[in-house]
Amino acid sequence: MPGAVADAPPAEEFSLAHLGIQDADPCAGFVAKHDFDAWQWYDAEGREHPPPDGDKLAVENSFTYAGEKDAVLKELMSEGVARIGVVSEEWLRSCEAFCAGNKFDNVLSLGAARREDGYAAQGEPIAAPWKDWMAEIKHEYGYASIITAFPTPDFDQSWHRDTPDDEECEDHQITFMVYFTDVRRSNGATEFRRIISKDEISLPGPRGTVVAFVSSRTEHRGLANRDDEPRVLMYVAFDQED
Repeated sequence: MPGAVADAPPAEEFSLAHLGIQDADPCAGFVAKHDFDAWQWYDAEGREHPPPDGDKLAVENSFTYAGEKDAVLKELMSEGVARIGVVSEEWLRSCEAFCAGNKFDNVLSLGAARREDGYAAQGEPIAAPWKDWMAEIKHEYGYASIITAFPTPDFDQSWHRDTPDDEECEDHQITFMVYFTDVRRSNGATEFRRIISKDEISLPGPRGTVVAFVSSRTEHRGLANRDDEPRVLMYVAFDQED
C-alpha cells in the first residue's frame, strides 16, 4: 500500500551456530571449539602442574578497597551487595596456579561446605586478602569455588538466596565474587536485588574486580552467557561465627 511503513524485520535470536557451535548441548559444543582444560585449571589427566603455593596468595597489598573500608562495609550490610575493590594481576595469576596445582572437580572446583571430607579447607589460602577484615565482623572462611559459565543462549537463573529453602537467614553468609574474566551484561553478569531500595542491579567489571554480597539475605541470579567465551568467577564464602 502506498505510504505504508514496512514492518521492521524481527530481531535475530541468539544462536550458538553464530559461534560455530552446532551441537545441541552448548557445553559439548564449547569443548569442541575451545580448549576445555585451559578454562578449568584442575589437574586434568595428562597435564602436569607444580605443587600449589598458597603463600603467594597472602602477599600484602594484593587487594585494594573500592573506597573507605567502613563505608564499603556499611553499603554491603545495609543493601546486601557492594563493589568491594580489585585484586592485582599478580594475585590472580598466583590463584590460577594454585588452582591448577590441586586435583579438584571441574566446575565447583574447590568444594563446598556441605562436603565433610576436608575438601573445602583446601581453598582457604584464597581467602587471605579478606580474612582479617571478615574476622573483625565475626565471620570465618567457609569455602571457595570456581564457577565457570559456558556460552548458552537462554539459561537465566531464577531469583534466589543461598540458603536452605531460599528463606532469609539470620546467620549471615558473605560471599566474595572475584572476576577471573571480564564480566559484562552480555556474558551474564549476576543481578542482585538490593535489600532496602529493592533496586535490581548488576556490577560488571574487568578481570580482578571483587564484588561481595550477603548471600544468605540478598536475592540474586546469574544470567545466560551470550558471548563466545566462558565467564569465570571465584566464590569465597565467609560464614558468621557461632
